[in-house]
Amino acid sequence: MDAKHICHAQGCTVEIPPRLLMCWRHWMKVPIPLRDAVWREYVPGQEVTKTPTREYLQAMRNAINAVAAKEGQPQLPELPGLAAAAGGS
Repeated sequence: MDAKHICHAQGCTVEIPPRLLMCWRHWMKVPIPLRDAVWREYVPGQEVTKTPTREYLQAMRNAINAVAAKEGQPQLPELPGLAAAAGGS
């Protein structure tokens, strides 16, 4: 099945392949170190199994928030349990 989904940038309605996080326009707004982190934490097929790692979810959130900051959008809240898993308080 070649399902598509919507870019994860806030307010974007561009359809993209499920293995991608954002459309090209928004992905290019993500700083390179954050893009690298998303790809480093991506596990091929996670979009099929629906089992992304906690590290991927955090990288994804950071990338989405980077775009949101550039576009004057609100930041996503901390994902439950991720701060503690990352050694935060």
